Amino acid sequence: MIDFSSTDMKTFTCVLLILIGSTGGQFLAPGNHGNNVISRTSGNLLRNLMGTQTYKDAIVTSRLDASMPVRRFYRGFREIYSRLLGETGQRSSGNFLQSYVSPSKAFPCQVDGFRSSTPPESVHQLRPGDIDIVAAVGDSLTTATAANSRALWELMAENRGVSWSIGGQGTWRTHLTLPNIIKEFNPQLFGYSLSDSYNVHREAQFNVAENIATTSDMPYNAKKLVSRMRLDSRVNMTHHWKILTYMIGGNDFCSDICHQTNATHWINDLQEKYLLESLRYLRDNMPRTLVNLVPTPLISLSFSMDKVQRPFSCSLTQPIECSCLFGPRYSKDRNHFRTIERKFAKIMERLSFLAELHTKEFTIVYQPFFKDASVFYGGVKEPDMDLMSIDCVHLSQKGHAVSANGLWNNMMEAVGSKSSGFRPLFAEFKCPSREKPYIFTNYNS
Repeated sequence: MIDFSSTDMKTFTCVLLILIGSTGGQFLAPGNHGNNVISRTSGNLLRNLMGTQTYKDAIVTSRLDASMPVRRFYRGFREIYSRLLGETGQRSSGNFLQSYVSPSKAFPCQVDGFRSSTPPESVHQLRPGDIDIVAAVGDSLTTATAANSRALWELMAENRGVSWSIGGQGTWRTHLTLPNIIKEFNPQLFGYSLSDSYNVHREAQFNVAENIATTSDMPYNAKKLVSRMRLDSRVNMTHHWKILTYMIGGNDFCSDICHQTNATHWINDLQEKYLLESLRYLRDNMPRTLVNLVPTPLISLSFSMDKVQRPFSCSLTQPIECSCLFGPRYSKDRNHFRTIERKFAKIMERLSFLAELHTKEFTIVYQPFFKDASVFYGGVKEPDMDLMSIDCVHLSQKGHAVSANGLWNNMMEAVGSKSSGFRPLFAEFKCPSREKPYIFTNYNS
């Protein structure tokens, strides 16, 4: 258990009471919406958490995002929690970590010559070293929630510094991430998350992902990212080349679809709507950007563990965190939800080829490596549960490293020839070549 001193407990209790009071008693307010119709600013918390909802204007939203008092309380609680918990992301031992790469071993790729002498004019002529800024939008798999957690009470820790697509903590030898790979080609890269942090913290930098986020949150997520970049004096929006990794969808099927009226009939349509809206916004407001569009691995990973003897911690948390797949009330429909999730992956791939989303300075590439993610990989019969965090829902730091390896390989693979599924770390690490120096896009493959 957490070893709180009496002073810590008094402080925690007092602040908790203050936070509850600051919500103005609206947690249990009945509201004026019949049949529990809610929007982002109205609704009864307990009913929102426990019942099937009808959303005003067909909006899909997370239960903890139902009202301003809830958001205020949640933000305050996280601040207290993170300060009491400390930096779990700094841990250097445990099976959940990637194996350290010795200094005697060179980086797998030749890095000299893979930054252009002058910035390229076309997104289809980007070398890895041409990337100046990294950014990410998404959910808890991008925030690296619980990546370094050893106990269930650490599940709310966001180890953003080790996130597969946007973490920049350490180096590739200790934390293989996309930024730590690109830093080998361009040491001046910036935008990556520096350490444990929440969205509102400076250390998060251009990782604006949020826990519990769904596809419907992506237009807001995209606007928040652009706003944050515009406020940063280091950023020259029209000069710097950017890589944005966009991964979403897990919560739609893990914890939303079974709680919403007739969702199986309309969720794909709304997912496509919000996905397209956010991508159009990014096209119009983030010049010089290559978007990695990535399907969620959460559903594939969940199904791959069906025949695994999971730890008690997973049996306890999965029905709570992923109630649509593991909750006894809804799990009978999980195969149907899986079919709908596969349709969403196809929607992502189809939208990545829309001509309107490609310009000389902006492009989208569908990177499918997560699509068939499994705890069984590398030709072995035994599952590698060290890829998963203590809750078997999120990825461990080792899982993030394997994911970064997969994303990088996809970026080095031509469209139409991209690999999917996990591979052992560094078993295959692809590199640019003199003949093919560019990050592959739909137009240079």
